[in-house]
Amino acid sequence: MKHYFEYQDSKSYKFWQVEMEASTLTVKYGKIGTAGQEKISNFESVEKAQKEMDKLIAEKTKKGYVQKTDASAKKVARRLGVGYDEAEEGKTLAEKVLAFLETTQAADVESLVIAAWEDAYENGPQDALGLLVANHGKLANLKELFVGDMDSEECEISWINQGDYTSVFTAFPALERLHIKGSTGLELSSLPLKHDKLKALTIECGGLPKKIIETIATAHLPNLEYLLLYLGVDDYGFDAKIDDLRPLMQKGLFPKLTYLGLADSGIANEVAMAIAQAPVLEQLETLDLSMGTLTDEGGRALLDSKKISGLKKLDLHYHYLSNAMMKEFKQLPILVDVSDQQTSDDDDWRYPAVTE
Repeated sequence: MKHYFEYQDSKSYKFWQVEMEASTLTVKYGKIGTAGQEKISNFESVEKAQKEMDKLIAEKTKKGYVQKTDASAKKVARRLGVGYDEAEEGKTLAEKVLAFLETTQAADVESLVIAAWEDAYENGPQDALGLLVANHGKLANLKELFVGDMDSEECEISWINQGDYTSVFTAFPALERLHIKGSTGLELSSLPLKHDKLKALTIECGGLPKKIIETIATAHLPNLEYLLLYLGVDDYGFDAKIDDLRPLMQKGLFPKLTYLGLADSGIANEVAMAIAQAPVLEQLETLDLSMGTLTDEGGRALLDSKKISGLKKLDLHYHYLSNAMMKEFKQLPILVDVSDQQTSDDDDWRYPAVTE
């Protein structure tokens, strides 16, 4: 007996499979398109093996894995970037993008990752984005775009200069997933944002500007299922108030939205108290308030909300909750992640996980 599952979000594209033969369970997992890893477990009886398999399947289902009859095909992906030594030699991201566009592979690529570019702390990726837009006909199958995939050694997240994505939305009407890292100089769209196919939008940064929040809150994205925004702190660009976030908490703004992340927030308690009774909870499966400065004040608002129990998952990992409140969350009839507890008795020394 074999059960096959897949999971996909803005960062992951992976599978999990469990097969039972007599009292032996074989679990395989990994990225879609690879052989993955394998783990074999033997049990004393068929009944115990069955019980363990049922438990594992329930855990994966709660995490968002979807059962499928057949494995999805491996995505054709490409990662382009300029390393430190290459930048020192005068090479540019634009040159690499242009060379890639001249290959026959470009037409097959579904997922494109733009990694580091030269002097990202001073320059944005606009030249590279312009080349992609100008040559959109050569990227007929592009469905996923991640711009800014670099670690802190290459450029601190709050220093990453970004670009203008207005033309990207127009040039790639089939785009389903957009992931942006960095918010300095970011222009999501200078026009009213409209896109009929976009399913997932992620913006990672140390501080999300109010204008970006307003662009998203007034966007027409009828197929958006996944929205993850790192709010950050005012020292690195967050200049919004809680009222600026309330439009994102209304039911039906994005009719298909099932995952909402307002993460990495320096005002996590305010966010928690505002969203605890928000209409959007009626349509969500996952609420992600992780990596912020959440304390018992915001935690109590969530626990007192009847709407929270309608979720499948509440992600609060990296928080400043007390042990007693963590215990209360673990008693909820949904999957709650309260891992990575932080400690600080001083409000001035509580920081989100990602700021610099």
